[in-house]
Amino acid sequence: MTAHDRITVQVDRLSLGGEGVCRLPTGQAGAAGLVIFVPYSAPGDELEIELTESHKRFARGRILKVLKPSPDRITPKCPYHFDIRNPDTKSRKGFYCGGCSWQHLRYEAQLKGKQALVQETLERIGGIRGVMVKPVLGMKDPWRYRNKVQMPVGWDARARRLIAGFYAPSSHEIVPIDDCLVQPELSVAILNRARALLAQYHVRAYDDQHHQGWIRHLWVRTTSPHPNPLPSGEGWGEATSQALLVFVTRSPDFPHEREILTALAAEFPQLAGVHQNVNPGRTNVILGRQWRKLAGADFIEERLGALRFRLSPGSFFQVNTVQAEALYTVVKEMAGRGERLLDLYSGVGGIALWLSQNFQEIGGVDDVRSAIEDAEANAELNAIDNARFLAQPVEQFLKGVRPHVNKGSDPKLTVTVDPPRSGCSPEVIKGILTLRPRTLVYVSCDPGTLARDLALLIKGGFHVQEVQPVDLFPHTPHIETAVKLMLRS
Repeated sequence: MTAHDRITVQVDRLSLGGEGVCRLPTGQAGAAGLVIFVPYSAPGDELEIELTESHKRFARGRILKVLKPSPDRITPKCPYHFDIRNPDTKSRKGFYCGGCSWQHLRYEAQLKGKQALVQETLERIGGIRGVMVKPVLGMKDPWRYRNKVQMPVGWDARARRLIAGFYAPSSHEIVPIDDCLVQPELSVAILNRARALLAQYHVRAYDDQHHQGWIRHLWVRTTSPHPNPLPSGEGWGEATSQALLVFVTRSPDFPHEREILTALAAEFPQLAGVHQNVNPGRTNVILGRQWRKLAGADFIEERLGALRFRLSPGSFFQVNTVQAEALYTVVKEMAGRGERLLDLYSGVGGIALWLSQNFQEIGGVDDVRSAIEDAEANAELNAIDNARFLAQPVEQFLKGVRPHVNKGSDPKLTVTVDPPRSGCSPEVIKGILTLRPRTLVYVSCDPGTLARDLALLIKGGFHVQEVQPVDLFPHTPHIETAVKLMLRS
């Protein structure tokens, strides 16, 4: 089989990347056992597709026609989602957003699909069998849930206008967006107005090919409404819902700064502060290292249950506040009670502070200094005096700790770990095995690296007791998973 072949397929299941995994019907000409991945397909679909890639063991295709839809297929709510009525992505009519690639699936089917993906990945990559993954904890209302949005800015040469939006699938071509159904209406309104002001004053968008232009991204963080707004300067942050706006730029200057900030302050009392992040590099990384506060507050305040969290512009916080509370509650139950808790990759202290009442001493480690500063401030804000935080790479910290002296576990120590998508480095795994905590709770946003790391921890003496996925990212294939491990005695 070669690229551009047109064939009929049936979709069996969903892949880790979110695409449908297809098989050829009996009697269909083609390579036996060839796996075909098709984006925007649903298990149970019968499709006519065109192959876009053909390799020895797998192929990829795009939908030409849905011959028989899956019972789980629905019409997406978002007008920027892939439209099966117009699948030609080569035309401007077929130009669609690359985010939320599961909106064509019923939400219940999304949750079942994610549970199956975690189960399959643990078995296939980690070799972990005999452990049943629990049903995914989903949302009652899986819309307008994101508290952070990063939107690239560019120039539409055809329309001769400044645009902001999200990238088309597998490209850096921006799809202009006027609304996003997983972003709060406040975020959307601020983004649209900021883009309009940049266009009004003829600010040049960044051109990554020629490394020219000024504005690279617009970035907004919002909080859920709460009764005690952050005290700030006049005209900034006077409403109960708060937002921070960041202009990510190539250079530290700011054309028409006064006019743009004045307009934003007048129109958005919810806007607690405006910041500038300077990223001069030729890179796909969004944020640079240089920050400058333009107006208003240094941070905003979020609520998670009874806790208050100070969030600086660059600090990590879960993008779904409602589900972050559900996740942290799961972690708290898994960790139980004890004398000492060590929270690795602690960020602004979310997990550590959430568990602080269950342990006599809490220690948090993260290499982002601004996040640790926020964590210390959050401990003080919540009158939590048994937590200490350290700004240091986790690998470096673990090299300096003393190993547990006995061959058994350390009954006084519990460890929680919430690493980036790349998972734990070999040095971190080695450090955890050296500490030999009685209980380890691993929080992961990537089933693949989770399975890899669990296999190493099991080899080092741990066994998996519980696996609980939590849906922090509805309408996408991404999933957060909490795993409880105990050290064998």
